Amino acid sequence: MNKIINTNLKTDKVSSIIRFIILFFLFIYWDYAFADIFKPFLSNASLTAKVIFSFIVNLLFLLLMIIVYSKTLKKDFKSFFKDFFNNIEISIKYWLIGFTIMIISNLIIIVITNGAIASNEEQVRSLIDISPLYMLFSVSIYAPLTEELLFRKGFRDFINNKWLYIIISGCVFGGLHVIGSITGPIDLLYLIPYCSLGIAFAYTYYKTNNIFSTICMHSIHNTMAIILYLIGSGL
Repeated sequence: MNKIINTNLKTDKVSSIIRFIILFFLFIYWDYAFADIFKPFLSNASLTAKVIFSFIVNLLFLLLMIIVYSKTLKKDFKSFFKDFFNNIEISIKYWLIGFTIMIISNLIIIVITNGAIASNEEQVRSLIDISPLYMLFSVSIYAPLTEELLFRKGFRDFINNKWLYIIISGCVFGGLHVIGSITGPIDLLYLIPYCSLGIAFAYTYYKTNNIFSTICMHSIHNTMAIILYLIGSGL
């Protein structure tokens, strides 16, 4: 009996690793693949058409993630509200810790770089200026759901060690927010604020074992950031 249980556990772990690798690959290349396929149509398309195209592409991947993790989403949605106040308390507590580290490290980096901001942040702000509604969907709904399912739930399925999981989940999450926009060695400093938030989310998920704890805080964090930027820019 024990051998059968151990075999099943090993099979489940291998399946989780394979699923994660496939979804991770799709997460990275999904947009690029669709852009290449529809390049002839997009080259002369209007800005509105391109935004609608991006929205549809994002929506398709979001639906794929929801289907793959449907059991987890259903189970955690119910349990999240059964222990709502405890889950929210833990979520806010560790988000505040991660957010505080993020703010302090950003302030130090601003001093070191004479006021420069992360290249990733510059790209996000420029996209907000172009299409605020699409970016509101992207940062408030799409990113929290897909990133938390992939980086929190995905890693947790096959990494059992508490701190190994938290560090890997947080650092991969932070690294992907920086690596695509590195223009020089100084940009590596931005790994600190991004990874600190990722580690906070990973710790929250480990403590609550409920994906909606991190989805909610991730969404709130991103929504506050975009609203503050919109207010500050006068849009």
